[in-house]
Amino acid sequence: MRKKRTNDPQGMRRRVLDVAEDCFQARGYHASSLGDLMAAAGVTGGALHHHFPTKKALALAVIEERVAAAVEETWIEPVRAAPSARKGVRAVFEAVAAALEQQGY
Repeated sequence: MRKKRTNDPQGMRRRVLDVAEDCFQARGYHASSLGDLMAAAGVTGGALHHHFPTKKALALAVIEERVAAAVEETWIEPVRAAPSARKGVRAVFEAVAAALEQQGY
């Protein structure tokens, strides 16, 4: 019996981005094949290529959508919220140092 498909292209796109981000971080870009990504995300080649025509396009989407959001959250927002840029930058570096110390660095 065929599995019923749901029509949630944005959900599928997010799932592919999640899988790609995890895979690229764990194994690196070159060691991550599109076949592995499709299998892990549970999508077909056609569905993947509809949103990301190439592996490079997928990697760029991960960078643009995920890494940029992390930079915004970690670096930019705290500076904007601080009473001055100097205090904001200082708070960011203190938070980064604390996180590194928690990881044993």
